[in-house]
Amino acid sequence: MSIAFPPSVSLANLPTPVERLRPPPGYERLPNVYVKRDDLTGAALSGNKVRKLEFCMAEAAAAGADTVITCGGVQSNHARATAVAAARLGLRSILVLRGPEPAESDGNVLIDRLAGAEIRFIDEAEWPRVGRIMAGIEAELEAAGRAGYTIPEGASYPPGVFGYIRAAGEIADAERALGLSFDAIVFAVGSGGTYAGLVYGARIFGLRARILGVNVLDTPEYFADRVAGISEDFVRTYERRYRGEPWFEPIPAGDVEIAGGYDGPAYAVPSGEGIELIRTFARSTGLFLDPAYTGKAMLGLAGEAAKGRWKASNSVLFIHTGGIFSLFPRRKELAPPGTTRSA
Repeated sequence: MSIAFPPSVSLANLPTPVERLRPPPGYERLPNVYVKRDDLTGAALSGNKVRKLEFCMAEAAAAGADTVITCGGVQSNHARATAVAAARLGLRSILVLRGPEPAESDGNVLIDRLAGAEIRFIDEAEWPRVGRIMAGIEAELEAAGRAGYTIPEGASYPPGVFGYIRAAGEIADAERALGLSFDAIVFAVGSGGTYAGLVYGARIFGLRARILGVNVLDTPEYFADRVAGISEDFVRTYERRYRGEPWFEPIPAGDVEIAGGYDGPAYAVPSGEGIELIRTFARSTGLFLDPAYTGKAMLGLAGEAAKGRWKASNSVLFIHTGGIFSLFPRRKELAPPGTTRSA
């Protein structure tokens, strides 16, 4: 089966490699784990969001926008990637970020500002209104003779879904190159668009792997409904383009599988176990996981392996969705003075 993709712009270094993971000490119960290195999609554009933005930015350009507007947490990987992609394409960007303005530019906020983004900080009480806030910014731009285009949180809306449909094609190519079929694909879920794209991509490219997300905030039930909602929007939006295609059906919430219990104390806040996992993987494998997404997702993979979800002979693909910049604001927890291991 194949798919005719809608227009996109070229932003990411694709395809990303798939590498075999050597289990670090203490994680010997892992199955055969391979890592899809979507942290290597670029430098400032590192991570999974750029795959989605290739389609979102094409739609923004087609709409005649000169400014893109999006939202996220203060250390949002998506907001950072949007700001960088906008700068690369000669557009302006406005970011609506949840949380107090940090005392210094650090992590993703540093990259946001270097990329020239205008940042508006809002508090938790205002966050439920973020859609209306971004609509208000679009109205401001229109009144000033400019044209805005809003990308929802995480680019988890219909155009963004195509990013991981395309990634599923790369995974199918990797299976053929490696001579195996993955039993599961595991990744962090923070807004739901990556999950929806992988389900559709699995249908199109014939992947047999079970799609398993690890929620990094909220609950598994929330994300099951969220993915189902994204898929319903996707089907409505592209009904004329893909009507009659065998893969083009909504994703039932009951088919969405989320491993819960690994999300830590709060969004972007790792547990003590999560901090130790990040350190261990960095020192023993050279794989850098972040405190908001991939660290929690790998904790979920390890936790589910310890529960016996997979046999030792199973092959599991872990999608490394990036996030390295969010390590820096947590440097005091992750690498306080005196923690460097001697040679």
